[in-house]
Amino acid sequence: MVRKRNYGTMFLLIVLAVLFLFPLVYMLGGSLKTNQEADSKPETIFPEQPQWRNYIDIFDAPNFNILLQTRNSLIVTFTVTAGQIFVAALAGYAFARIRFIWRDTIFIIFLATLILPFELIFVPLYLMLAKWGWINSFLALIVPVIANPFAIFMFRQFFITVPIELEEAMRMDGAGYMRIFLSLMLPLSGPPFLTIFILTWLAEWSALLRPMIFARTPDMWTLQVGLNFLNRGAQVTTPTTAYLMAGIALASIPPVVIFLIMQRRFVEGIAQTGIKG
Repeated sequence: MVRKRNYGTMFLLIVLAVLFLFPLVYMLGGSLKTNQEADSKPETIFPEQPQWRNYIDIFDAPNFNILLQTRNSLIVTFTVTAGQIFVAALAGYAFARIRFIWRDTIFIIFLATLILPFELIFVPLYLMLAKWGWINSFLALIVPVIANPFAIFMFRQFFITVPIELEEAMRMDGAGYMRIFLSLMLPLSGPPFLTIFILTWLAEWSALLRPMIFARTPDMWTLQVGLNFLNRGAQVTTPTTAYLMAGIALASIPPVVIFLIMQRRFVEGIAQTGIKG
């Protein structure tokens, strides 16, 4: 049976692809302009003469230490990602398999925190971290986001789908909750593990507001904060728009590579996790 082509759907997908790819093309074109051309001719997409040296000069741009800030971003991103997966797996297993008082109520309260934007809580959070002396340290950038309700939800939904008979068989052999978690549940949790890894990694790599608030000095800035201040401030006396575009292009490489490598497993993880309650 020959399937008919849905030209309407194809046209819509092409339009959406163009809309989503245009900012990327504009950014790459702007990164190859001179700084003066980028400021004086923002309506043009491609430069008159490509300036490939921008990708070298960005390493010496004013108010921007790309190597140091990339290191900070990698430390924060990988630490938060690993911490969220570890905490979410433990909490998800507890909410899915361990019966304790008010378990479902506590879980609902955890989920309810998803509706609270960071902008609503950053003032009391800042005061608390300042009192502890954590401001302008990796602790302030990492610890407050280690427990992620969405990650806990994903692991819980997956652990619910694991046949209870496997757990009961291990209990008959004398296994406790921790042994069951480490020997059975954790090895099976590949789908939510990869899903949370990708979502958390991408979110933390592109995070701006939290690092901007809690990192006070340039040596603690992440890459996104450094890019934000590259074209701002009283110290910027010459245009740096093309450098900014080049920096954004370089900063976009790691998340694109991560997503392309793990794209198929990410979709499979979403599908296998499900919404069983």
